[in-house]
This record gives sequence, C-alpha cells and structure tokens, in this order.
Amino acid sequence: MASAVPEKARARAAALRTQIREADHRYYVLDDPLLADSEYDELYRELVELETTWPELLTDDSPTRRVPGSVAAGFEPYAHPSPMVSLDNVMTADDFREWVVSGDRYLKSDAPRTFSVEPKIDGVGLELIYEQGLLVAAATRGDGLVGENVTANARTIRSIPQRLRGPGVPEWIAVRGECYCRKDDFLAFNRAAEEAGTRTFANPRNFVAGSLRMLDSSIPAARPIRYFAYALGGVRGTTYGSQGELIDALAALGLPTIPEARVLTGADAVVARYGELAAERESLAYELDGVVVKVDDATLQDRMGMRIRSPRWAVAWKFPAQRAQTRLLAVDWSVGRTGVVTPRAILEPVFLAGVTVQHATLHNLDELERLAVRVGDVVELERAGDVIPKVLRALPESRTGNEHDIEIPTACPACSTALARAEGKVALRCGNFACPAQLKGHLAHLAGRGALDIRGLGEKQIEQLLREGLVEDAADLFCLDEERLAGLERWGTKSARNVLEQIEAARTRPLDRFLVALGIREVGERGAQILARAFGTLAGVAAATREELLELDEVGEALADSVLTWFAEPRHRAMLERMATAGVRPLRVEAPAGGVFEGLTIVITGTLEALSRDEAKQLVEGLGARSSSSVSKRTDLVVAGPGAGSKLKKAQELGLEVIDEAEFLRRAGRT
Repeated sequence: MASAVPEKARARAAALRTQIREADHRYYVLDDPLLADSEYDELYRELVELETTWPELLTDDSPTRRVPGSVAAGFEPYAHPSPMVSLDNVMTADDFREWVVSGDRYLKSDAPRTFSVEPKIDGVGLELIYEQGLLVAAATRGDGLVGENVTANARTIRSIPQRLRGPGVPEWIAVRGECYCRKDDFLAFNRAAEEAGTRTFANPRNFVAGSLRMLDSSIPAARPIRYFAYALGGVRGTTYGSQGELIDALAALGLPTIPEARVLTGADAVVARYGELAAERESLAYELDGVVVKVDDATLQDRMGMRIRSPRWAVAWKFPAQRAQTRLLAVDWSVGRTGVVTPRAILEPVFLAGVTVQHATLHNLDELERLAVRVGDVVELERAGDVIPKVLRALPESRTGNEHDIEIPTACPACSTALARAEGKVALRCGNFACPAQLKGHLAHLAGRGALDIRGLGEKQIEQLLREGLVEDAADLFCLDEERLAGLERWGTKSARNVLEQIEAARTRPLDRFLVALGIREVGERGAQILARAFGTLAGVAAATREELLELDEVGEALADSVLTWFAEPRHRAMLERMATAGVRPLRVEAPAGGVFEGLTIVITGTLEALSRDEAKQLVEGLGARSSSSVSKRTDLVVAGPGAGSKLKKAQELGLEVIDEAEFLRRAGRT
C-alpha cells in the first residue's frame, strides 16, 4: 500500500509548479526571463524528484508532462468546432483600398472603420481547446473542417499554457493561432544538426510542420517551437466586442499574442502600418509574409459574415517577393513526367526569404535566350512565399571574362534519346514513353493528392520500387503484394499494408481524377471534368473521335489532339488493359442534375460583393450549369456586377438575359 503523501511535500510540489509555470510564461510568452537557466533547472529537478517519489503528486497540467517520450500509433482526426477558413489575398495598396470599399458597399456605409492589423506569421495553424482552463486537445488545420489531433505534441510547446491564468477563464474556449520558430532558433538548430550529421530543414515553416506531425512527442519537445494566439474557434460563457478586446483577453489568460499587432482607424493608417512592417520585416524575430487586416468591431464582423471559404471582414495583404544576388555555378537539365527537359540553375548558396537557396528555375530555352545568362554570372533571384526561386536577370557588369555559355543538350539526360523541339514550341522534349525519368514523374503525379491520392507512396518510395524492379508502369502498382513490399528496406508489414489499403481505394476513384492521374498533356482538372461528364466511362473517352472532342465546350484543338495521341499509343492501351484486369474501375462522373440552372451556360462579369469569382463559378456548376469566360450566342445568362465592360456590352448586343448579383443569388436560393 502506497504511503500517504506528506503535506509538506504536497505544498512544495504545488509551489514549484506555480514557480515553473510563471517562469515559463515570463520566458516564452513575455520574453522577459524571471530566472537564470541554472535556477530554473534546479526547480525543475526538484519537482521531478517529488513526483517520482510520490506519483500521486503528478497532475495533468504539471510542467514535467511537457517532455513525454511516448510514441503515438497515429494521429486521430479532430473535427473543428467551427471551420478554420482561409483568407482572401490582396497584393497592392490599390487592392487593399478596393477591399475596404467593397466592405463599405456591403455595409451600405462609408463611415470610418477601425481595423486590427497583425503581422502574418509564416507558420502552421493550430487550434487549442481548453475546458475549465485546462488544455484538453490541440489540432492542426487539416482541410479546415477536420484536422489531426496533435495534443501530445502541443503540450511540449512551452509557450502554450497547460492551464489558463487569471479570474476570467471561460468554461470552454477554442483558441486559434500559429506555431512558429524564431529565426535565430532555427539557424542554431540547423547549425547543431549539421555538426551532428543529422537532418537540417529548408525553412522555419517546414521545420514546425514536420515537428508537429512527429509521432514521438519527445522530438518536438526538444525543438524550439513557439505559439502566437490570435483568433477564436468558439467560446462559452463570455463574448468579446472586438478583435482588439479578444487579443487583450487572450493575453490576460496567459496565451502569447503578437506584440506588433495594432488597432488603427481608416485605410490610410493601415497602409502606413503595412509599410512599417514591410520595412521591419528582416529585423523581426520571426518570418512573416504579409499583414492580416481584420474589421475590429465584432458586430460589424457578424453583419459582414462569410463567403463560402473566407470571411468578408478579413484579408491577407501579402508582401512582395524578395530578391537577392548570387553566382550561377552551373546548369543541370531535368526530365519531367511529360518528357519536357528543363534547365535548372545551380547557385552559390544565398539566404533569401527565410530559405537557403541553392537552385532556381530557368524555365525553358526562350527564357535562357532572353536572360542571356552565362555560367559564372552574378544573377538576381526572386522568391515569393513558397514559390520556387527564379532567376530574374544576369548582371553583365560583374563579369570577369571567366564566364562561359550554357550548353544545350541534344540527348535526354535520363535515357539518351534524341531531343526534339516542335515548331513554334519552347520546350525540348524526350519522345521516349519508356524514359525512366518520365516514368518516375508520372507515378509520383498519379499517386498525388489531386489524382489517385495514394498516401504513403511518395517520390522516395517510387524510386525504391523502380530500383527494385517491382514496377515498370502505373499498372504494376495495382499488382503489388504485401510480402514483397514488406521485405523492402524501411518498409515492414505495417507500411506495406497501409500503402496497399490506399492502392485498393484508388481502384475506384472518380473518372475525372483518374484522367488527371494519367498525365495526358493539356488535360488538367477542368478538362478531366469535361471529358468525364461528356463520355461517362474511360472506354468512352478512349473511343472519342476528334470531332466529338471538339464539339465540347472549352475543348480546343491542343487538348483534343493530346487525348487522341495518348490513347493511340500502344503502351498506354496495354497499361489500361492491365489496370482493368487488376480491378481498376473508375467511377462514372455525372453532371449535377436538378439544379435551377441545369443545362445553361452562364457568364459572370464585373465585381461581385457576396461571392468571389471562384465561389460563383462553383455555385453555377453545382446547380447544373456550365460556367464560361466568354459571351457568345450559346450563352444563356450573364451575371453582371459593377465594372462589367465589354462582356456586358456584347451580351446586350446579342439580346441575352442579364441579371445582377442579387437576382443571381435569389435564383440560386442563397437569399
């Protein structure tokens, strides 16, 4: 029978927990250390010793629970209490002012508005759930509706309080914010990793995202990840009258908030603050890629409401791309899944937009000719967000005479097939359908999320399958067996079964996604939808004539010819027959039926207030119509908003029916 805990030990443990929590708050939230590291360590060790001696003293919110060593079986899905939506973007001051004006029109008022202006942290969104002040769950954004439950990992982030502070703690609250890594912490981590010969990371955002998804929570516990809170997913028992009031309340609860956030009145003040943050960007402790502007008043937020995917009362104003100069060391040539051979710049490493850049795109032969760049040149680079860096220009004034022209290949770097360049085209192309580089790219594309979504089958796994001779084309994926997969290095039975379950599900993906997966040139997501709805089955698409293809709206000669060429290739037909034998049965895709706009062709022009252009297009197609970008005699209806120009004029000349956005929403059942 366990001995009773001495009251003295119980009181001391409680006091230590209070001291350590306060020290964590001062260090990680307020950036104002209270104790020296040695003092903190001594208190921490004492608490660990007490909890080890008397396990009854260990509480769920004890600071010692932040460094677990357990390995989770996997992340469970977590349904957010309300959608974690994304924000619309603007890129210029004119765009931002137009967003403000659109809000005035929606509110039917041009009275000066107050805005909350916050740096847009380049991190990873995380929702925290507190019940009676205690952290009970944490989840990633996921698809906005369902994320991954990463509670164990979130508990290891020291700037996230395990228990909220103060007298005004709600009975239940869902806090939303951003996990991030300070620039200095990130550089120090990478330096230590290089010295130890372990993995380094490309940028702080990838570092944080990978850390949150570690199954072993001792790994993120050892990494310098922090958190800023800036929004709510819901709250019970209290309300907040404005974004500024909410931020103050979150800070009072012990949550870290963004110190550079401001509440300002009028668009001019916001524009000025954007300029200040853009100028301070490099000197700030963390990476940011823009500014988030929110209507501050909660009542106005409610009145403005939501679009389908984003709030009408908030916008992300992105920073322009960043630039740097470095030297071009060499050019290599890569082969894509469609056989296009493209040049890539190999550069002296340079730090740009939060990333050490060693490679950049050079696009194609025309771009090389335009740039007139030579190996050895000093070049200027540009990078925006997560976009691949590109070479903007060479600096010929920096030449020393040791530069030399870039050698253009005549044979495929992967299979030595002679390269061709079609008349009027910019791309060099390898015409060998059996080219190993094309096959690797095709399989990675086929397994991707926008295609058959075979999770667990990334580029490294595909390289391994090709190297081991287990696949020679896409059909072989559907013939893999558990025994052979499990025997591969770093696989095992569990990994093999997981991938095979994904492959099984991929046998019956919708036909449009299957067509995307085939990687037919010119056939993207929209083209695949058109083909799938028009012909119903894979056999129907394969048997389509050129005339039948060209009769379809939005199908031009290039797409039609690509489809005919792809299905005429004997290797492709043989692959499809083997897929069918292996049980691949793409599902028929039906056009939406029974909608109020069924069978109509609708053109949307001008500025819409309640919907973005993409949202309006999805609404049109969801109600059985076809959304078109051009007005013709075949157009049935034109939705015209403010600023409609030539398309409205043409519609009037043709005598077409024209309605405004309000009537469109009424007919669509949205008002």
